[in-house]
Amino acid sequence: MILSEVQYKEYHDMVHDFITKYCIIKQNGMPGKIPGTVYNWMFYLRNGLFNPDFLHCVSEMMLYRIQQEIGDFNFQICGAETAGTPLAAAIPLVAKAHKIPMSGYVIRKDQKEYGLKNWHEGMAFKQVPYVLVDDLCNSSTSLAHADHICKTGLGLVSSNLAIVIVNKVNKKVHSEERTQTDMYLPKETKVLSLFDLDSFDLSNPSH
Repeated sequence: MILSEVQYKEYHDMVHDFITKYCIIKQNGMPGKIPGTVYNWMFYLRNGLFNPDFLHCVSEMMLYRIQQEIGDFNFQICGAETAGTPLAAAIPLVAKAHKIPMSGYVIRKDQKEYGLKNWHEGMAFKQVPYVLVDDLCNSSTSLAHADHICKTGLGLVSSNLAIVIVNKVNKKVHSEERTQTDMYLPKETKVLSLFDLDSFDLSNPSH
């Protein structure tokens, strides 16, 4: 393992404290994604993803959890734009510090309209399975979009694994299957998460 269980717990506590202080926005009447809806709270994890200490801790934690699940480091990181972009850059960099070769790339929300007209940024390799990364799951279609483009547009091989910072589920409300999947991804894709809504005493996802 790249981390000990004690180190993982230390990183977990630091990231949890940062999210609690800086990444959970509570404000009545925030405009929702769907016209006419409002949020009273929301995660804004980009406050952390552009903080070097937070990003380093999360990258270490994700590598630890992926290795636990897969058993090796034979994978590449696929980030879902936009929050997955810093993760797709940072995770391979942290892996390099552990002398583990790894690459990452990002799937765009929209195909570029000029030049290469590419769907992705960075180098994606067909011979290496990809692991999806994002800030949230069970929240939007960003992971499913990235997965679809990887498979149908780029002809890449899925590891059938995704990892996120927060899975927007409550264990007492949602099924066990929901806590390990994303509602928009294929059911065979397992989702790992560092935290869920229960971790922050939140319920009734804002979106």
